[in-house]
Amino acid sequence: MSDRLQMWIDGVGGYMLLLADRINIGQAMASSQVDIPIMGDISRRHAAIKRSGDEYIVEPLSEVKINDQSIQGPTLLRSRDIMTLGRGVKVQFTQPHPLSTSAVLHIISRHRTEPAADGIVLLADSLLMGAKSNNHIVCPKWQQDVVVYRHGSKLQLKSKLPLFQSDSTQPASSIKIGESVQGEEVSFCIEPLARA
Repeated sequence: MSDRLQMWIDGVGGYMLLLADRINIGQAMASSQVDIPIMGDISRRHAAIKRSGDEYIVEPLSEVKINDQSIQGPTLLRSRDIMTLGRGVKVQFTQPHPLSTSAVLHIISRHRTEPAADGIVLLADSLLMGAKSNNHIVCPKWQQDVVVYRHGSKLQLKSKLPLFQSDSTQPASSIKIGESVQGEEVSFCIEPLARA
């Protein structure tokens, strides 16, 4: 399975799912080969974020500020920190759910990723989706929470109501990449995402 995935959620949006313990952020150009390509005035490889246990550390490879303070070396990220890359690319880091070490990045300046994404999930153990504000991805119209979690090299699925993939009549427990997952009000698909 690829360590870069794109999740499309009907009625909600598109999200990058990044599974690696270290991800690189840089300018969206063919030669940069980064995990999070951003269309903005930043370096080809501008910063890296490394997951260590339940903590995330940003390593500046070019100019990075955390909450408007310049950093010179590896710095611990805390939930709701705002990273400024270069002169104006602003990215907010959150760890919204206390029972999950996964984190979410949102670009809060006018910039965007390539391909465009509503958010970037740094998938450590689990991804919680549903109407609650502390879920990684808030799906306002869903009546139930859905959990996608890592089990070895596979992504598994948990929900109170049954969810199905493609033509199967059996409830899905494992996610097949490239096939949609459907339920009462739930509909999403996870696809591999090639590097820029």
